[in-house]
Amino acid sequence: MDHIAEHDTTSGRPEELRLSLEELEKAVAKTPARGVPKPLFLAVTALAAVLGVLLALLCFFDSDYKRNLSLAHAGYDYMCRERDEAQAGLAAAQDELARVQAELAQAQDTIELLKEYSMAAPDGTVPEYTRLYPDLYAPEWTGEAVTGGKVCCLTFDDGPSANTDRVLEILDRYGVKATFFVVGAGAATPAGQERMRKIAAAGHAIGMHSWSHDYKTIYSSVDAFLADFDRLYQYIYEVTGVRPSVYRFPGGSLNGYDRGVYQEIVAEMARRGFVYYDWNASAQDATAVPRPAWEIAADCLRGVGRELVVVLCHDSAARGTTVDALPAVIEGYQNAGYTFSSLHPGVEQVTFGYPKIR
Repeated sequence: MDHIAEHDTTSGRPEELRLSLEELEKAVAKTPARGVPKPLFLAVTALAAVLGVLLALLCFFDSDYKRNLSLAHAGYDYMCRERDEAQAGLAAAQDELARVQAELAQAQDTIELLKEYSMAAPDGTVPEYTRLYPDLYAPEWTGEAVTGGKVCCLTFDDGPSANTDRVLEILDRYGVKATFFVVGAGAATPAGQERMRKIAAAGHAIGMHSWSHDYKTIYSSVDAFLADFDRLYQYIYEVTGVRPSVYRFPGGSLNGYDRGVYQEIVAEMARRGFVYYDWNASAQDATAVPRPAWEIAADCLRGVGRELVVVLCHDSAARGTTVDALPAVIEGYQNAGYTFSSLHPGVEQVTFGYPKIR
């Protein structure tokens, strides 16, 4: 007991320091409780409100964004279509402009040609032959121009003849169209007429190469040339129903007989709408003794490498080896990547060079 008494630390304290349990509870009850400080509470509340507003705005703008994005895509698609249509329209306009410029250039070339070769007097009067042969005018050309790529035009002069039938058979076998520059005197027989009709029926071009093939006569004057070609022109139309638009000078446009009149002939025939063609590759078959077919084929194929090749061959009765060479000529140009065309005003002219007229 003494030991316990010695360790009782409260037994010696003043009475006033001793609190009863009841008094302690009363004291605690009277002490105000400490909660969340008021400023912090307000801040949290305000932040929650802001977050709520932001969330609402986000939901609103998200739907609005999707709608605007959809409208933007639709607008972009519309703009793309408009751009494509505009580009297509521009391309079409450029093509049309190129066509018009080509026509203007061709017209200007014709004007310059007429200026160079016209023999009109200084006072503007024109030669009498311009009023002659009122039916000797080429039909208006309405076809397409032959442009681009490698093109070979096979031509046969001086026919029709017994060889024409073989030539037509070979051309038909290869699906090739060619041009026959016929001579009227050789066609003025029932067989000649039938061959001309076969040429036209097969879709080949018939060109004029004179009625008589008499150099001295047809090149004696412009009037004589027109008279000869008018006779052939009317005969071809009567026999075949075709009005030719192309012609070839006997002997080529530059020869030893027409130097005094060729410029007038070119100008007058051009005024009447006709187009003439020389050649830039030849069978070299106008010989007294027929050449071997392989030599003829080799000469014809010398045009390989040019963009446009006009090959001169002959269709007279003595040119059997020329016909023999024809398959090799056709296959040679085909293997070199050429297509074939008959001659018409849509084909660029191939002509010999002339000295300038001063």
